[in-house]
Amino acid sequence: MKNATSRSPLSPRQHVTELIKWMSTDVYEKNHIIAIALLCAVAGENIFLLGPPGTAKSMVAARLKGVFSGARSFDYLMSRFSTPDEIFGPVSISRLKKNDRYERITEGYLPEAHVVFLDEIWKAGPSIQNTLLTVINEHTFYNGGIPVKIPMKVLIAASNELPARDEGLEALWDRFLMRMISNCIHSERDFFRMLVSPQLPPAPPANELLITDELYDKWQRESAKVKLSDEVKQAISFVRQRLNKLEADDGNKLRFYISDRRWRKAFGLMQTSAFLNGRDTIDLSDFFLLVHSFWNDIDAIPAVVETFAESLTAWLRNEIHELELNIRRSVKGDAPAAAKAAGPERSEPKIFDYFYFQLDGHPAGKVYFSKYDYSTLADSARQGVLYLDTVRQKMMLRALIPGTQFDAKAQNATDVRQISLRRSETGVYVDGIHFPFVTDGKTASSSSPASESSGKKSRSLKNLPVYQRVKAMEKMLSDLTARWNASSKSTWETDPNIFLPQDDRAVIDKAVKEADGLIRTVEVKLKNLRSML
Repeated sequence: MKNATSRSPLSPRQHVTELIKWMSTDVYEKNHIIAIALLCAVAGENIFLLGPPGTAKSMVAARLKGVFSGARSFDYLMSRFSTPDEIFGPVSISRLKKNDRYERITEGYLPEAHVVFLDEIWKAGPSIQNTLLTVINEHTFYNGGIPVKIPMKVLIAASNELPARDEGLEALWDRFLMRMISNCIHSERDFFRMLVSPQLPPAPPANELLITDELYDKWQRESAKVKLSDEVKQAISFVRQRLNKLEADDGNKLRFYISDRRWRKAFGLMQTSAFLNGRDTIDLSDFFLLVHSFWNDIDAIPAVVETFAESLTAWLRNEIHELELNIRRSVKGDAPAAAKAAGPERSEPKIFDYFYFQLDGHPAGKVYFSKYDYSTLADSARQGVLYLDTVRQKMMLRALIPGTQFDAKAQNATDVRQISLRRSETGVYVDGIHFPFVTDGKTASSSSPASESSGKKSRSLKNLPVYQRVKAMEKMLSDLTARWNASSKSTWETDPNIFLPQDDRAVIDKAVKEADGLIRTVEVKLKNLRSML
């Protein structure tokens, strides 16, 4: 007779969810770091934690050891006096005397550990760093000239600073695929919960939750089968082009540089995320995790996050832009005289540095406003800032997310001034004064950023009578809305990614709401156009 208390085997998603819950016991505001650390361990990648002492960085490593069956760990606090003996094991004097072999005793040291935690890693000397590179790259330790495979699943490094520039640390820094910031507890509620918590390690997880070597290998094999969707391919292309441009604008300081090796490793991490979430295809929620991989400098984080946020809806904005162009053409060429009296078709704003509009006639001189920020504005006023970007040496406008503060240091900003912003059809209102965007004299048809396929649709619509054209545009909008809703709901609303931090979800929600707003705006414009016929 079957045991009534037996449990059905857990799916990978259920299994990992239970492990994250166990690892997070009496640890506050670190769930996102714990989840990503576990993802890295299953993917065979490494993670760097940036933050001051006493922010539970070492606890993440201790809890991570507990999820693997029979796992060994190695923890060490680096200093400039650390020696390879302290990390990789002392040299065996007896073997050196008897066999003339320079061989280390590795038992209890890094070469035999499954989970490794190295604190203040940048203080290690060159001899340790060079050996670490081989250990990380090949999972191999050369002991007495003999290559030995090591069982390390994840290396967690920590520091309260980033590696110093021009000291040969770039190669080691690049080996940490995920980079997370670990801060002190922010919430008063969580802070007092931490104060009164028992400060004891939780009881070990149930045996059925432990990740055995067999299960680990199986998960890695299954993850390697996960496919890449066309939607994510488009987002990847957008991010690659944007980051390459940001790096060029930054003077090639490597703040936005992403190597091909890093992209390849990031693909493997996305595959693992998708598999553990119960999918056979990478989606945009897996892709957005890379915001924690693709920054090389704290000041670069806002630009990286903005780039990823834009990539989620780039295809939609392109197609909406094309629809709006067709609406304007219809108003100009085929609507009744009352509609034509509104004036000739306006020229499109000129694009500067690929991503910016320039205000015409502003008293501060040349002032630049990102296309993304402009797309988020509405007819109601919104808070913003005007400032000098000391890196680009340009005056910049920035629309602020409601409830957030402007980080002047991160944006290299001086002369910061609070302003109000409001959208117009040809530019922007700054403190109630209208400033149109500089145009290049070209009409919408010659400066559209839309895709080739949407351009073909546009040309075919131009040959239709206006009534048929409006009907065709309504059908295009309906299809576009259906595609967007299916994409949005399947990615962000149904079974959200278990590794995606809450702060990232807030950024995504903002981008999704703004895209919904663009669709509603086009719906209104089409209704108005139909009423004019």
